[in-house]
Amino acid sequence: MRPDFLKGIRFTDLTWAGAGPFGTKVFSDFGAEVLKIETMSRPDPVRLGGPFRDGIAGTNRSGYFASRNTGKKSIALDLKQAEAREIALKLIAQSDVVSNNFGPGAMERLGLTYEECRKAKPDIIYLSMPMYGEDGPLANLLGVGMTIAAVTGMMWMTGYGRGEAPIGPGTHFPDHAANPYHAAFAVLAALRHRRMTGRGMKIDLSQVESTTNFVGPNVVEAAIHDREPEHTGNRSRRDAPHNVFRCAGEDAWCAIAVESDAEWLALAATIGRQDLAARPDLRSAAGRLAAMAELEAAVGAWTASRGATDAARTLQTAGVPAARVSSARDLVEEDEQLAARGYWQRLDHPELGRSVFTSPPFRIDGERLELERPPLFGEHTEEVLTRLLGMSRDEIAGLAERKILA
Repeated sequence: MRPDFLKGIRFTDLTWAGAGPFGTKVFSDFGAEVLKIETMSRPDPVRLGGPFRDGIAGTNRSGYFASRNTGKKSIALDLKQAEAREIALKLIAQSDVVSNNFGPGAMERLGLTYEECRKAKPDIIYLSMPMYGEDGPLANLLGVGMTIAAVTGMMWMTGYGRGEAPIGPGTHFPDHAANPYHAAFAVLAALRHRRMTGRGMKIDLSQVESTTNFVGPNVVEAAIHDREPEHTGNRSRRDAPHNVFRCAGEDAWCAIAVESDAEWLALAATIGRQDLAARPDLRSAAGRLAAMAELEAAVGAWTASRGATDAARTLQTAGVPAARVSSARDLVEEDEQLAARGYWQRLDHPELGRSVFTSPPFRIDGERLELERPPLFGEHTEEVLTRLLGMSRDEIAGLAERKILA
């Protein structure tokens, strides 16, 4: 079923690329009407960036775009034109939220500042998501998820050890966790505030600030000790063995994370190393950390002769935290827990065909959310302008002819 938790809430959504659309997707998936305003004069980069279904490029064939825009309605509207701006303001007048993740100054150039939007809808909730916020000495610097991961220190945290270069998490945490969910939470709080007071709100969400929440302990450590925290790869500075171990087969690995003395004894017994279990120096986390290389060699020798799934299940049964390191294909085709949760959904799409989508990782009142497919470019333009603004087909055709709807 499609939960109606947010039914009756409407967004005029100007976000594009990663973090913004992923944040507004929370609302479209749970029943809000999200009107995605876009134009082919400057298209959403992920529409054109792939990966494309069957390797064939096309405006409506990007898996990246599709996964971040389920349930939304696409309105073709070139906001660089004055008539388009007036249409946007009329849509905003019938919306609860207007959202963007542009750099500072972009909404001013479009004539869609918070002040202008408030004139159209006095209690509007206005979400802005620039990299460094709308003001301050760094406000004019622009960036994407990779940039944000670098400037917050997240990139530095993901190297394998002292003296080795950082690897980085890509765009995943800034674009798909920290910023979209901070934004969604802020909008939900603003909607509640409006319900209680009748007043709207402007939300200025600095993506750098919200991502910094993910690296808080490292920031505090650096401030206290005046040094850069050391990156540790898959190891832990508190526990051992705590790493990813090669298993039998091609590129097969098992993650193991011992976090207590009892788990250590269970691991030692499982891998047949009672000699290690009997050693007094290994009966504390500090002792095991001091012997990390020796313990990793012992565990690695055991996992090397087993498949990753078999190793993980054997250890789990013994009470040792462990999991196979899975590829995307493994997760879709073989992960029993995700299958039991109904996490993967298959939707039909006019150009993507039948494709796999991820469900939200949470439920409301225990209900599994049934997703709706992502939109084709401009698919809902006529329907929305007719329903919300009362435009006739002739008016809409005239706007399209003048490239206002393009």
